[in-house]
Amino acid sequence: MTARSFSPGKLSLSLAASSVLSALGVLFLWKSGAFETEPAYLLTLLPVALVTTSIATSFRKREKPPSASHRYLGRMAIVMAFYLVTLFLAEHWIDNEGLIGPLALILALLPGLSFAGVVWIFGGLIVEEKDEFYRMLFVRQGLIATAISFTLAAVWGFLETYGQVEPVAAFWWPTIWCFGLGIGGVFNKIKYGTFGEIR
Repeated sequence: MTARSFSPGKLSLSLAASSVLSALGVLFLWKSGAFETEPAYLLTLLPVALVTTSIATSFRKREKPPSASHRYLGRMAIVMAFYLVTLFLAEHWIDNEGLIGPLALILALLPGLSFAGVVWIFGGLIVEEKDEFYRMLFVRQGLIATAISFTLAAVWGFLETYGQVEPVAAFWWPTIWCFGLGIGGVFNKIKYGTFGEIR
């Protein structure tokens, strides 16, 4: 293996992705009754806190200002940490404790707003990226993700309207958009030989 394959950017990206997936896995197990509330809360926050601290530390040790892709990664780590915390709080206080009223409304809004932050952060990556080739890769990646999620939303919406399928919660469409970013990266790799890696 070359030193390039263990670049800090790729390592940080892998840590960020694995921490969010592991935290979501813990939340799923908690909802299934496998964990009590307090251990689930700690197990969810631990990986996200570790990767956020790791990214912040790597930024401080850098001799030059972080690149657009590294700033993107840091922002994503913060937003995903906020998303997981607010999701857990909403699940606990609204679903389990029956919280109602204005506080419940605010708590229900926060996970969605943090998820929407992902789209804005990706847009910021496109705007701040100085290399035109990589900017094109990111734009292409975002367009592929948008095409996938909008197509599925439109098709499913009409099937749902005419009673052919069950309703789907709206938060799945931006979730599919995030998966679409990964598919867009694969398309970039096939066509241009690079995913548009963090560098």
